[in-house]
Amino acid sequence: MTPADEDVFTTWTKDLDSAVVCIYLCGELDASGVPAFLTDTHGITGSGKNVIVDAHLLSYIDSTGLGALFSIKQALAAKGCGMCLVGCHGLLSKILDITRLHTKVKCYETVDDAMAEVTAGW
Repeated sequence: MTPADEDVFTTWTKDLDSAVVCIYLCGELDASGVPAFLTDTHGITGSGKNVIVDAHLLSYIDSTGLGALFSIKQALAAKGCGMCLVGCHGLLSKILDITRLHTKVKCYETVDDAMAEVTAGW
């Protein structure tokens, strides 16, 4: 990715097992990227799977992006599923701390760390 491409937001998913899917975030999750993000993840929230959101490649997030993440978390909770974050750094980590939202969503260093707890039944 070149510096000029950093503001482009993209996401992709990967089934980690039959009960867990990982959503990878790359670029800037702001008001311009949220509609596509919510469209891309709509089917996941009704799938009955737990979700790991990998933010290692996320370069920026604003309040709209944060709201989208937490709307997914709420939709999953309504279906009896959970969501956690992996690779929180920079602005995302700072926002989670300042808003105390880090108490509402678990954060892990790696996908493997998150999977260990998910499979143990968080």
